[in-house]
Amino acid sequence: MGCACEKQHVTIQDNKYYVHDQIGQGGFSSVFLVKNAGNMKFVLKCILCHDQKDRDKAWNEAKVHQLLQSSGNKYVLNLIGCEMIEKSSEFSKTPTDTFLMLLPYYKNGSLYDILVKPHYHMDLKHVLKHFRSICLSVKTIHDLSYSHRDIKPANILFNDNNEPVIIDLGSAAPAKITVTSKKEAQELLDDVNERCSMTYRAPELFNIDINSIIDERIDIWSLGCLLYAMLYKKSPFDLVYERGDSVALAVISGKIYFPPNSNESVNNLIKVMLTVDHSKRPFIDDILESVKVVDELFDQDFNEHMILNSNICNV
Repeated sequence: MGCACEKQHVTIQDNKYYVHDQIGQGGFSSVFLVKNAGNMKFVLKCILCHDQKDRDKAWNEAKVHQLLQSSGNKYVLNLIGCEMIEKSSEFSKTPTDTFLMLLPYYKNGSLYDILVKPHYHMDLKHVLKHFRSICLSVKTIHDLSYSHRDIKPANILFNDNNEPVIIDLGSAAPAKITVTSKKEAQELLDDVNERCSMTYRAPELFNIDINSIIDERIDIWSLGCLLYAMLYKKSPFDLVYERGDSVALAVISGKIYFPPNSNESVNNLIKVMLTVDHSKRPFIDDILESVKVVDELFDQDFNEHMILNSNICNV
């Protein structure tokens, strides 16, 4: 786009927003910090649409936002407004249809920003609290018969109350898909390769066969990788990718390394979510119940530890 300045502005639903800095760049969109006339900060997501398929995907992203907002879930990013600008040169060198999405600005950044800090640490109680909130968001998405398809630390923001919020619904799609032809299998594989992060991707999305059924439990696998990252800083398959080894083979093998002396109850929960056979992988309601059980076990262990320490001190 070149250098953005305060004079450059966009109009969304009759309100003017002044473009400041570019704060993000994805494979399909650019993200800018904008301000309104009252100097309030917002995020502007710009999606370049080169054909009707791109336009349909952009409108679908807005539609999923609106469906989730109508459900009242506060843990999915709100869409404030959207607009399709035809043949715009504001964000591209040549006139291109551009879909604009106005979103809230949160200064606390993403889960990824937190994980990459050198001295990152989040105690287990807070991990479980945040993870439960994320699971509640995913439940809302699944209850509407959609799957997110790209749950990862970079797509979890923290709002002004330090609560996790799921973002980037550009990969969201109907939850249950039956692949009936080789063409459909290839189209789904192409879409997955473009939009679903490899080290958080479910095994059934690496090799898609005719007559296979893909459902919302692809998100459960991603949640398993996410919980692992919240505890140990990275997905269990990030090191495989960084070494240049085959992520697909590592994922399909189902072998997960856990650090020594780590919490067995949480590790068992991760193992359940990372069940390679998706027909045996649990649904989101099962995971929410398991998170509750693990949280209660943690409280019980903590209380027993405090009582033991108290007794030792009184000896």
